[in-house]
This record gives sequence, structure tokens and C-alpha cells, in this order.
Amino acid sequence: MKTTSKAPSKKISNVEEKLLASAGELLARYGPKAISNREIANHAGVNHGQIHHYFGSQRELLKKAITKLAVEHWQRTNIEGYQPLGLGIDKTYITAIIRCAIDGDLDLATIELDQGLSVPRKITKEFYKDNLENIDKIEAKSRMAMIMSSEIAWALLEPYLIITLEIKDKEKEKVKNRIIEFISNFFNPSSHS
Repeated sequence: MKTTSKAPSKKISNVEEKLLASAGELLARYGPKAISNREIANHAGVNHGQIHHYFGSQRELLKKAITKLAVEHWQRTNIEGYQPLGLGIDKTYITAIIRCAIDGDLDLATIELDQGLSVPRKITKEFYKDNLENIDKIEAKSRMAMIMSSEIAWALLEPYLIITLEIKDKEKEKVKNRIIEFISNFFNPSSHS
């Protein structure tokens, strides 16, 4: 007998949770081309056959892992409000996207778009809508591109930047706050350059 009602969402098992977390971390560390089922399973502390049992394939696991990271990022930014360089919290998500893009796997890198979970798109649209009289779409997109470029650079290069610029531990928060202030100026419609 065919049912028309949606099946209730099943509760995720501990093994699934471990696999999703490990896949997300390894995507961020190495990218999709450089990780194997065995490596994901070993990192999760489970048998590699569990990937096929729970997800059917490594590809499905990677899709669900990056979607999980995107959902968490979306929820956090909608609850706490978007902050430039909020990367300390979502660094795994940002670096996973970057690694996927570097590997040329744009399907994984842009999965947030398919799910309607793109924080940059949301912010750009809101910024444009709120500043229709002062800014055009190209300007809004250009400003968001500058912000994203800065955040991506910080996510990937933070240790290098700290060493190169001799940023001491006691200076790190001040430097991040100054960068946030600088980036936030891109949201100011009167700051045309």
C-alpha cells in the first residue's frame, strides 16, 4: 500500500554522526579528492563498511557532511547575526568549501545554494534591498566578494598571517576586531571607493 504522508525524519545514529563529523573535518583538511572511505572511517573510529550501510556511497556521505556544516552555519548566523570573520566558529565549514572549490568539485562547494542556505547570497540581497537608493547590484556583489575574499584568506592563512606579521597572542583579538571593522565598512553604502 502506497502512503502519501511524509515519513518522519529518522533519528541519526551515533555512527552516522561520527561519520558526518569526520567527513566534514577531512574535507576541510584535505579536500574531496584526497580522502578515502577507510580514512574517513578510521578518523570516525568505525568500520569503513558503515559508510555504505548508512550513506550508500562516499559521495552521499560527503554531500550530507557539507550540508550538515552549511545548515549549522546558516542556523548560527541567523541566531547570532552575521559577523565578518566569525570563522573561529565555522572554520571547518569555510575550509571545506574552499578545499572542494580548489579540487574543482563545485557541486559540493555550492551545495548551500541548492539548499537555500547561502549566507553570502542572503546578506548581499538584504544589503542591496536596504540600500536601493545608494547602491547598485554590481556594487553590492563587489562588496560581498571583497568580504568573502578576506574571510577565505583568513580561514586558510591565519597561522601564516600571524607568524608573518608577528601578531602576538595578546594582539590576535585586536587584529581580528580591526579587520572586522575594516570589512564592515564595505556594508556602509556611503563608503564608495
